[in-house]
Parts: sequence; C-alpha cells; structure tokens
Amino acid sequence: MSVKVTGSRGTYLDMPLWELQGSANGITTKIPKSAFTLTQGTLKIHQGDNGSGSRLTREFCGECGSGILEYGESAGDNIYVFYGTQDDLDVLPPKGEFFCSQRCSWLPEVPGVFHKQKIKE
Repeated sequence: MSVKVTGSRGTYLDMPLWELQGSANGITTKIPKSAFTLTQGTLKIHQGDNGSGSRLTREFCGECGSGILEYGESAGDNIYVFYGTQDDLDVLPPKGEFFCSQRCSWLPEVPGVFHKQKIKE
C-alpha cells in the first residue's frame, strides 16, 4: 500500500486507540481529506460506534490489515491518519495531546504541546 499526505499536523492521543494500535496511546495526523491520496492498493472500511454514540469510520490496508486512518461524524472535511503509516515521523511532531484524563499513570505529559482532558473542552 502506498499513500501520499500533504499539509498536516500531529496529534498525540491517550485514548481507546490502545486496542487498535497495540499501545498505551495513539498518534494521528489531522489533515484535510483532499490532502490524502491513495497511490497504490485498496482500503477496507469498518464503521462503528466510537463509545460515545457517534459513528466512527476506520480504513485499513486491504492487503495486510494495518490501520491507515479514521474519521468521525464531527470531523468535517478532515481525516486522522495513523502516525506510524508515515515515512518521516520527525516532519510532523505532535502539536496537541487529547484525552489526558485517560493517560496511563506511568506515561509522562507530552512537553511543549497543548493538553486537553477530553476532545471537547
């Protein structure tokens, strides 16, 4: 699978991406849908409730099943690309940390970014 992403920001998340990403946290990059281009392969789509009654769509590599991106009903024209799918991770350092109330006690706060206990506060 191959994708191209242009113009984006990083977001550090302490939330239920745990199960999906196999980690105590997840990092996504918020981009406009128009900045994402699938250049090779196919995506498979899964839709479900995100736990708060909102519809969440996640798209996966059609070949290996790796998570590629997600978006919810309130995302508007944006999508959230999973950080590990990008080739150069240093280009897009996180600018914000969400769901800090769910951060594991042994994880430090991300320095130099904004912090929110919930997605909307």
